[in-house]
Amino acid sequence: MKKLLLSFFIATILTLTACTSVTDKEKMPDTTSTEAKTEAITEISTEEATEAPTENSTENIIKDISDTKKKLTCYVDGGKVAGEIYLPEGDGPFPAVIMISGMVESYVSLQDDAKYLAENGVSTVIFDCRGYCIGHSSNVGKYVEMTPHTCVTDIVAVTDFISEYPAIDKDNIFLWGHSYGGLITTLAAAKNPDRFKGLMCVDPAYQMPDEYRQKYLNDTAIPETDDFDFVIQEHSKALLFLDIFEEMKSYNNKAIIFTGTEYTNYTEGPWLYEKAIECFPDAELNITEGADHFFSKHKKELNKLTAEFVKNNIE
Repeated sequence: MKKLLLSFFIATILTLTACTSVTDKEKMPDTTSTEAKTEAITEISTEEATEAPTENSTENIIKDISDTKKKLTCYVDGGKVAGEIYLPEGDGPFPAVIMISGMVESYVSLQDDAKYLAENGVSTVIFDCRGYCIGHSSNVGKYVEMTPHTCVTDIVAVTDFISEYPAIDKDNIFLWGHSYGGLITTLAAAKNPDRFKGLMCVDPAYQMPDEYRQKYLNDTAIPETDDFDFVIQEHSKALLFLDIFEEMKSYNNKAIIFTGTEYTNYTEGPWLYEKAIECFPDAELNITEGADHFFSKHKKELNKLTAEFVKNNIE
């Protein structure tokens, strides 16, 4: 199945309709239960799914759903970032993990993970960046305008906002990203090394910049100029000029890469993760035997490892 999984992600990101309907998503070779995903997607309330910022909307809001669950709305550059906050019982402040899903997912796919972490003493923030997974999200933003850098802007904006929330320990905020989410959280940590106490990446898509350079330039080297004779989307263009391994060198806090041995980015390109461990100043690789790209049958184990990583690295 050479490069099957990697090709799947490239096709997903290049296709504007990749996330336009639940039906399309069900057709993807996703090892996570389709029924569970569909049910999770419908949990977004009608109010949240249709709510949009007015022309002058600038107010960021954390709205109570319950004592331990909050609705998050954050406006960034005219777009809306929407999500949820899950809190442990008690007053806090609690260490926090910002979780970003893969490109073909919405934050609702992380609700069970967020609940687990909150029940184990770690507050969790889940949201979709602007332009992320259109059709499954209540965010506002254009897919064609999304780049890794706009995602970093959204992550930093949400970090700034939740840092002011009394239940969040602003000195102990961690990043967690799956697949493409692992790529952008790595970039966010590298660009803001003092903001995040630790970084957790789940089978991150570190191969994507090289794949895009190979696709458009027939070369994996970063081009010396952006003066192209052809028109490509801003997202693709940004990937052509992204050296994620060079960026990693700027993040000095603890990083960990979780992956598995069944149909993962790691099994397709283990040398990329070996290179990542060399480039991060302080990182380790954790391989779960039998886990696939989505950790479909190993979610409890992954969540336990996530909670342990946070508790072992807080001040």
